[in-house]
Amino acid sequence: SSHDRVSATTLRGGLRPSRMSDCWCGVSGADDVLSTTFDIVKPAGAGTPQSPAEIVPISRVEAQMFSMTPLACASFPAIALRLPAADPALLKSSLAIALGRHRVMAGRLRGEVAELSDEGAPFTIAENSRPSAPTRLREADLLRLADFRRAPRVAAGLEPPMTVRLTRFRDGSAVLTFCRSHVVMDGSSAWAFLGDWARAARGEPLVAGRADGLEDGVPDREELEVLWEGRFGEPLSTHGAWLKMKALKSVFAVAAPLYDFCFLSGATGDLERPRLSLSDDDLAAIKAAATPSTPGSWVSTQEALAAYLVHTVGRACLPASSRGRVAITLILDPRKALGRRPEETFGSGLVFLTWKFEGLLQMSLRDVAGKLHDAAQSELSLKEAGRTWRIMNGCFRAGAELAMITKMIPRQTKHDLILVLNNQSKRELPDFGAASGGRADAVVTNAGPTVVLPVPSGGVDVLLDPSTVLRPARSARDRAEALAALRAAVPLGGRAGGC
Repeated sequence: SSHDRVSATTLRGGLRPSRMSDCWCGVSGADDVLSTTFDIVKPAGAGTPQSPAEIVPISRVEAQMFSMTPLACASFPAIALRLPAADPALLKSSLAIALGRHRVMAGRLRGEVAELSDEGAPFTIAENSRPSAPTRLREADLLRLADFRRAPRVAAGLEPPMTVRLTRFRDGSAVLTFCRSHVVMDGSSAWAFLGDWARAARGEPLVAGRADGLEDGVPDREELEVLWEGRFGEPLSTHGAWLKMKALKSVFAVAAPLYDFCFLSGATGDLERPRLSLSDDDLAAIKAAATPSTPGSWVSTQEALAAYLVHTVGRACLPASSRGRVAITLILDPRKALGRRPEETFGSGLVFLTWKFEGLLQMSLRDVAGKLHDAAQSELSLKEAGRTWRIMNGCFRAGAELAMITKMIPRQTKHDLILVLNNQSKRELPDFGAASGGRADAVVTNAGPTVVLPVPSGGVDVLLDPSTVLRPARSARDRAEALAALRAAVPLGGRAGGC
């Protein structure tokens, strides 16, 4: 069959067959878990695994960027979905169909290649004693809802590239949590995979698939140097880069396991980002307030929201003497600029584009939004996203990844306020069919740094990254004041709260 039962045990405390420790923190504890069952779901039609397994290449940037980083850096991120109902058999059988289309997710990674070994994806079912699944999923609950695996072990083929955990409650509602290695699936790819899984559950044909020929658009060293100098106005230098990267990887090898242990115990606070909930009316009010008064002027909702966040937090937290040095970084999808289909899946499909300016405290909200809109036509444009993707992948191929990281990620010491915005508000929550009660009605993820998520009833949830956009709020009191300012500036119902 496409999914094989490995074990079926009734255990107090929700133990599961994983090398990760069980961290059931948040609103409920281990005693809420009545039992767990653990299956391996294999691709539909998979037979006896062949030896040697078929091999597919992984691009260098995919293989290196997220193969050594800790869980807090979204190396194995989770997306948790609240389902009004859940049919485990249907979810497993439809997952098997989706894995048949995305075989890399059922295989194992080996450095810069993936083995299509059809070993399958772990699928854990936890029966919870609570009456119903929470209507609002908290980020901190991912410690008990997700099956995290450490990136280095995944990269070495010791752990699978994806896991699923289904937590069922007494009234039949459930939380379905999908975790995957960022090496093989970026955020856009993860949502495309969930869409395929949902289509399979509804009996519809699948549309997504692993991208081929990723290396075709990667520049050689000569072209890379031209692109680099055109972008940064200086020659590309890799002097001493190999030794520096080796030292950096050594640090990660020692520090990442320790940080992962703290992450999974809830001690790091990485899953406790403050949440700002905004209704559709709130967003409309922000956009209206941010739109320049010049006739014919306009800004997008994303531009208005980004401007609103930095303008409000800056005025609440920065001292009057501050130079107001700001960096706004947008995480963008360059697939269209690269001539790729939007549903193609791969791990290196997102890029960071940054716009910098000074004098925040002397600018109005409309000033910030208007200038950000202008930047969206140049340094934050889709064309620039495609060029940045080529530079990023070229740097990894040429051994210049350290130069790329240094240039493309804003330094905290050079800016008074940084916003790194990951806007997922346009993602369509999957509908696994009538047996699962229709469309998912709540979502949370530990992707970041500051992430915007859709709310099915309307509006968005903004999970604010304390280390960037809230960094000027150096104390709990300052953070409370910043959150209060964000709420007070939106009189139509914005709510600022905890995780």
